[in-house]
Amino acid sequence: MDSIRCEYEEIVEERKKVLSEIDVLKENDIVKKYFELCKRNSNLSRTENELYSQIKQDDYTYCNHIWVNVLKDHDEYEGTTEIYCGCIKCGLDEKILYLMEYNPNYNSLTQDEKIMYDYMQDNYYNRGIHSKVFCNLDLAMSIYKKIKEKHPNIDDKTALKYFEIALDNIRNIKVNDERKEDRAKRLSLSTKFNKWN
Repeated sequence: MDSIRCEYEEIVEERKKVLSEIDVLKENDIVKKYFELCKRNSNLSRTENELYSQIKQDDYTYCNHIWVNVLKDHDEYEGTTEIYCGCIKCGLDEKILYLMEYNPNYNSLTQDEKIMYDYMQDNYYNRGIHSKVFCNLDLAMSIYKKIKEKHPNIDDKTALKYFEIALDNIRNIKVNDERKEDRAKRLSLSTKFNKWN
C-alpha cells in the first residue's frame, strides 16, 4: 500500500512539473499559434463532418433510386426470407440494417454507415425502380457510373436496361484473371475485386 502511495505522489509531482512546462510554452508565439491552429482545425473538422452528413442525407433524399438486391437472408427457424437492397445511384445500402440487427454496435460503424443507418431509421426511402438483379453494390455502382459517363442524359429505366446488359456481359463472358484485373481497373474497383457473380 505504501509503495502505491509513493508512486501516486511521484506521479502527482511529475504532472505538476509537466503542467508548469506547458504553461511556460503557452507563452511562446509559435506554441500559441499551434494551439490556435489545433482549435481552428477541430472546429473546421466538426463543421466539415456536419456538412458531409447533410450532403449525404440530401443525396439519399433527392435520389430517385434504382435498387438492386445485395443480400438475401433466409431464416430457417421462422421460414422467412429478407432481401436487402442497395441503390446504384446514391449508394444507400440496406445491408447496414442487417448488420445492425445482428451486431447492434453503432460505434463500430464507419462515418458513412452511421449517416446511412440514421437516415434509414428516420426517413422513408423505398421509392424508385426495383430491379430483380442480385449484384455486389460496388460493382453495380461502378457500372452505373460508366453508363452515366457515356450517356449523361439517360433516363433511369434505360439506364437500368443498359446496366442489366452490361452485368450479363460481365458474368457471361469468361475472361482470365489478368483481364478481370483490367476490367476492375476500368470500373474503378480494386484490382483484387472478385465479386462478379
